[in-house]
Amino acid sequence: MHRWCTLLLSAIAAAAVSAFPARIGAEEAPAGPQVRAAILRAVEAMRRAQRPDGTWPDYAQPGGVTALVTYALLQAGVSPDEKGVAAALEQLRRTPNQSTYVVSLKTLAFASADPKKYGQDLQSSADWLVQMQSATGAWGYGKPPAFAEASAGRPEAGAKDADWRRLYERPDASNTQFAILALSEAERAGAKAPPEVWKKADRHFRATQLPGGGWGYVYHDPDPEEAYGSMTAAAVASLYLCGDRLARQEAADAVADRTAVIEQGLTWIANRYTLKENPGRALAWYYFWLYSLERAGVTSGRRNFAGHDWFREGTALLVGGQRPDGTWTDRLYQDALCLLFLAKGYKPLLVQRLEWDGQWRRDPRDLDHLVRYLERRIGGEYAAWQTVRSNVPLEDLMAAPILHVSGRGPLRMLAGAVPHLKEYVEQGGLILFDAEGGDATFIESARRTVAELFPESKFEPLAGDHPIARAVHKVSPAGLEAANIGCRAAVILAPKGLAEQWAAGDPARPNEALFLGENLAAYAAGSDPLPDRLATATLLEMPPQSPPPRDAWRIGQVQHDGDWNPRPFAMPRLLADIVQRFGEAVVSRPVPVGLVEKDLAGFDLLYMTGHYTFHLSDAEREALKSHLERGGFLFAEACCGRAAFDKALRDLMKQMFPDAPPAELPQDHPIYKSKIGLQITSVSYSPAVKAESPDLARPVLLGVSRGGHLVVVYSPYGLAVGMDGLKCYGARTLAPDDARRIAINIILYGRAF
Repeated sequence: MHRWCTLLLSAIAAAAVSAFPARIGAEEAPAGPQVRAAILRAVEAMRRAQRPDGTWPDYAQPGGVTALVTYALLQAGVSPDEKGVAAALEQLRRTPNQSTYVVSLKTLAFASADPKKYGQDLQSSADWLVQMQSATGAWGYGKPPAFAEASAGRPEAGAKDADWRRLYERPDASNTQFAILALSEAERAGAKAPPEVWKKADRHFRATQLPGGGWGYVYHDPDPEEAYGSMTAAAVASLYLCGDRLARQEAADAVADRTAVIEQGLTWIANRYTLKENPGRALAWYYFWLYSLERAGVTSGRRNFAGHDWFREGTALLVGGQRPDGTWTDRLYQDALCLLFLAKGYKPLLVQRLEWDGQWRRDPRDLDHLVRYLERRIGGEYAAWQTVRSNVPLEDLMAAPILHVSGRGPLRMLAGAVPHLKEYVEQGGLILFDAEGGDATFIESARRTVAELFPESKFEPLAGDHPIARAVHKVSPAGLEAANIGCRAAVILAPKGLAEQWAAGDPARPNEALFLGENLAAYAAGSDPLPDRLATATLLEMPPQSPPPRDAWRIGQVQHDGDWNPRPFAMPRLLADIVQRFGEAVVSRPVPVGLVEKDLAGFDLLYMTGHYTFHLSDAEREALKSHLERGGFLFAEACCGRAAFDKALRDLMKQMFPDAPPAELPQDHPIYKSKIGLQITSVSYSPAVKAESPDLARPVLLGVSRGGHLVVVYSPYGLAVGMDGLKCYGARTLAPDDARRIAINIILYGRAF
């Protein structure tokens, strides 16, 4: 540490080592509730420390701690209208613009609180920061008189005033990274800054990168200060922000040059990654290391550094090291940095970008713009994105509902290199193949991958009335193609490329591609909240098969040409539930049934589902009719409530039994009255059903009777959602719990009667 820096910040540095947590944390990351509890404890501790006038005690520069704590509280979800936060914000409005740190932190607080209300404050702060930028593109501490006044009364002040002034004006990487972050958030909130500011800052960080790829606090040529972790991570994050402002006006080679500089910085972090110290500085500025690491990890989308999940490990450290009173250290500014790490990093994931063996897309602006746009739409912290390696366990792929596979060139046998792609889709995930620059080789590779993984599916143009083109905004499908797997368009191909359009878009003034991205997010995530960031994904598992008892009853699943098995997990999981809850002896898997190939009398019940119009031959139709008239039983459901299957099923019933069309079962029917299962009086439906029938609260089943016996029970609303737990956007279904109860009762009824 340089002598002048130590003197200038001696009030802060003294606590750096003694405040380090005594406990590094648990081996495994804490669960979501523990993290949320830690955040709440930290918030309460900061509330208790606030002074009556709305400020918090300062350590060096007036207003700095108040600004930082206010910013941390707002990022943790505290309302700007809360009395204490509102008082702090008013104090910050009265705090003069004199110090780069303070002005930067004020800006972050104002932008987080209410960009419209504090618009003038944001512009005033941005103007001051622009004025204070040095010719080299960096920032120092601010106006020298502010420090001269602060040093008044010190014995050495008179003799060394000139030295203090010179040192105070001298730019450094720490002040610079806070200024860049503040200007970035100010512009995103509506303030203006000249483009030249970003060009100069970008040149500064490129020029001061050290030979090993890292950055230090200052750069003395030819004797540079050694690089260390907090400054390197801060520089990487700052370069990303500069690139976000400049890339639209730059040539491709300039963007590539910056990317190479950033990659060197990320490699420096990966090679020296540790949470036991601030790499290169032992325990000095340790909490700035945590905060800077979070910023570098989030802006780059990096989940791992050298195989370490930085957020999980950092969360374990902070939750494990938090004191019972909600603090971590004896310094408020350090606790605020800890809170920022947890609050800003703890966002659920909407999308993960796959790192594959080839030219995968490394530009983070696209997904950053998408999630920032969605946050503006929702009015809060919505979601995050990150990269994921190709060899991770299935649970890690399932951390986000969308897997973004983007880049150029051949995918190099992606289906074999990424072992869980097929399972990811079957578990409910959506894959977006995004051809960067419309690369023909990538497109062809994506087609081959889907053909290998899902030989029964193929890409087809996305219809203009598909939910992805209509879910939130009515937009053009933009040449998108979809491969339908099960109930969903589960694999999407963007031959013209979406990522570059997202990168070119402005979250504050979105283009049609960002509208399409919102539709895609709504389609993939549905109305359910995104998974907890630290939760382990619950995977659908096929129940184990065991030799059935001799008298076990058998279910046959009717094969047809209308997508006869869209939910392979559904019936096996339902049968396992029936065995466990009711002790029934049943074969654990339905048997695929060709109606003219099997002896239907060998089945206690037939099950039929699908999505599309289907056609049975005369022989198949006659075989089914004969089976039902001899005492057989058919349980049918329109998977996802699709109209095409519904019409085909009703037409089939009319053809077989023209004198007894399907009729709705009365609400006192035994299927509902728990004589053979679970009592059902009222039910709930999916949003799609509620939109068309807002008052519908009764179960709706149709039946066909022959000879006084019910031989067909049909649900025009999907029931599989309750059988396997997978949901589909826009599906006309019952709510999962109600769907499961009705399906159980139908099967038990069919078996008993």
